[in-house]
Amino acid sequence: MNKIFLLLISLFFFSCSSDEEENNPTLPVLTTSNASNITLTGVTSGGNITTDGGTYITARGVVWNTLSNPTISLTTKTSDGTGIGSFTSSITNLTPGTTYYVRAYATNSDGTAYGNEISFTTGNLQLPVITTIGISNITQNTASSGGNITSDGGGAITARGVVWSTTQNPTIALSTKTTDGSGSGVFTSNITNLTPNTTYYVRAYATNSVGTAYGNDEIFTTLTPEAAMYPTGTVFCNNLVTAVADVTNPVTGKTWMDRNLGASQVATSSTDTAAYGDLYQWGRRADGHQCRNSATTTTLSSSNQPGHGSFILSPSNPHDWRSPQNTNLWQGINGVNNPCPSGYRLPTITELYSELASWSQNNSSGAFASPLKLTVAGFRDRSDGSLLLVGSDGGYWSSTVYTIDSQAISLNGPNISASIILSNRVVGRSIRCIKD
Repeated sequence: MNKIFLLLISLFFFSCSSDEEENNPTLPVLTTSNASNITLTGVTSGGNITTDGGTYITARGVVWNTLSNPTISLTTKTSDGTGIGSFTSSITNLTPGTTYYVRAYATNSDGTAYGNEISFTTGNLQLPVITTIGISNITQNTASSGGNITSDGGGAITARGVVWSTTQNPTIALSTKTTDGSGSGVFTSNITNLTPNTTYYVRAYATNSVGTAYGNDEIFTTLTPEAAMYPTGTVFCNNLVTAVADVTNPVTGKTWMDRNLGASQVATSSTDTAAYGDLYQWGRRADGHQCRNSATTTTLSSSNQPGHGSFILSPSNPHDWRSPQNTNLWQGINGVNNPCPSGYRLPTITELYSELASWSQNNSSGAFASPLKLTVAGFRDRSDGSLLLVGSDGGYWSSTVYTIDSQAISLNGPNISASIILSNRVVGRSIRCIKD
């Protein structure tokens, strides 16, 4: 009996010992994930809990510090759920250019365990990246520019604008600059208090905590007082601004500019090349297409301003550079696309006809002998943009339209009568502006 009792006692204590071992948890086992996606102020890490220590994982994440062996007593930690297995942690609000130490952690009823320590260094702040916007709206005393900040370098943009000078590479040490807010992206700057007929260099700038970065130099020249008389955006071929001087026909009583648009002088003969000037397509502004060597394109424009300076070809009906056609261009001093200087406009066909009727001879010789001293400047072909009959023929646009065409005066040499003609609007012809 005693032996049986002792056996029972032994089995009881063995059983209790086994239960205690099963209910006695240990710390979790885990590793720390390598750092990835390192930026100026953030990084990705995490961990992998391979053993929970015999009890449920109630908290997990990573903890970091600028000193080694960080613990969860710090506030710089993440909380990334519960349970075993892999997890990802996003570490934020870091300081650029700083080395950090990171450990994954896992907590169960026995306490908190840590993974291996890793370290990484956040990226350094850089200067911003910026480009200068091209110059526009140039007048005698003002212009427009701006910049595009495509990267803030990792730091807030605290100042931005443009700076200008009459010498290259201006800096913000100069007083000639604008202040145009803060932040990245595109901004516009208004440049003022400039001197007429002066060349300037402009750079956009952007400042962050690292310093100030500059865009590319943009160069422009302010207008002369005479150039300022022309519509904003006028392209002057070969940088030649047509002088604005008057001549009056005593017979008609009308006052005109004394030379063709684009001419450098009053004609000394009917074939004076310096007096030929530019060749315009009817109704177009002085966007550069009128230059005798401008590029060509076969793409018709759907708007009054094509947005380029190419001569538009149109070998088929209705032979216009614009589709659909617009008959309301060049009408008066405030007319759409009027290329003449302030106070001047395209003449009507009636006004041109009155001039023709006042000539001593009804031909190109009479045209040159008249107060207007008109030349035979040729014209530009509708099909290929070539120059035709330069020195033997000339055509001057009026503002008058007729069905799908517009009217002009044609000079057909000294032995052929001048006449009023219907001309395709795509043809390039001369302009003589009349004073309103």
